[in-house]
Amino acid sequence: MAVPQNYPSFSQLPVDKDGPRLNAWGLWGSKDQLGTLNLLTDDIVARAAAENIKTGARVSLNWSMTGASNPRFVRKLLEQNMINKAPLKHAHDDEWHFNSQCSSQWDGFRHYAYQDEAAYYMGRTAEEFAASPVPNGIQHVSGRGISGRAVFVDWYAWHTATKPDIPIDAMSNHAVPFSEIKQALAYQGLSLSSFRQGDILVVRFGYLLQYETMPDAKRSILDERYRTEKPENIGLEPSRELLEFLWDSKIAAICGDTRSLEVWPCKELQWHMHEILLAGWGMPIGELFDLEELARVCALQKRSTFFMASSPMNVPGGVASPPNALAFF
Repeated sequence: MAVPQNYPSFSQLPVDKDGPRLNAWGLWGSKDQLGTLNLLTDDIVARAAAENIKTGARVSLNWSMTGASNPRFVRKLLEQNMINKAPLKHAHDDEWHFNSQCSSQWDGFRHYAYQDEAAYYMGRTAEEFAASPVPNGIQHVSGRGISGRAVFVDWYAWHTATKPDIPIDAMSNHAVPFSEIKQALAYQGLSLSSFRQGDILVVRFGYLLQYETMPDAKRSILDERYRTEKPENIGLEPSRELLEFLWDSKIAAICGDTRSLEVWPCKELQWHMHEILLAGWGMPIGELFDLEELARVCALQKRSTFFMASSPMNVPGGVASPPNALAFF
């Protein structure tokens, strides 16, 4: 679908004047299921592939499905039931049971609503979801995939290099302001003008690096705390400036290596990204992406862009999905 000629600027939102703040409901038609993924047109994806796939090298962006085991998050981790078919034949099956958001994930458009209005993307409701797998199901995203040019912002590397005396605890509610995202971009030789329609924004906060390497004492403290409290995490500070950039730059999707992408708990409720991106615009939010090898490869090759290919699972009525994501160089 082509970008509408009357594509509004951020200052012209909401599209549906009777709906919640900043919504884009109806921009892509009354039956839309893809939101900002409509920006990933065939020509945009073809150009991204031609420009960014040079060597064929690949990097997985998928954290282990059992990664969040210590400290453990509240969502159900993968349980694998191995089935040995002997003696009938020498073969195995297995059965998997897991929460679709227990590890690397794309949040789909059934995940989070405008809280005051209880309204999901396009104004759809929980009652509609209970009645049918069609509205806002992850299968629509699966049908198109999330693939295109990704722009990598290694905020953690920038902060470590430029502010070595200021420690970062990624397991705290450390809010990363948009001003620091711009500084990290400049450190990499990029600017906001470097972005173009359909880009996928990928931000490294150092969350999974710190999760994997934290001292045992801290691991025990957090594991006990998470039994009764929702984890805090580093993430983007919601703001008008950040949202205006995402919308006006025509970003298709956004992801990071932290637990909720935006800082948690979110205190800037006016700009709450889970509400506005998921329920307002239909922009997928990716969380807990494993960006450590990606950071190493990008630094080695002195690159900040790559081709991302992500194939969410085809689950009718699904809320979220593992991303099955690869970075191509």
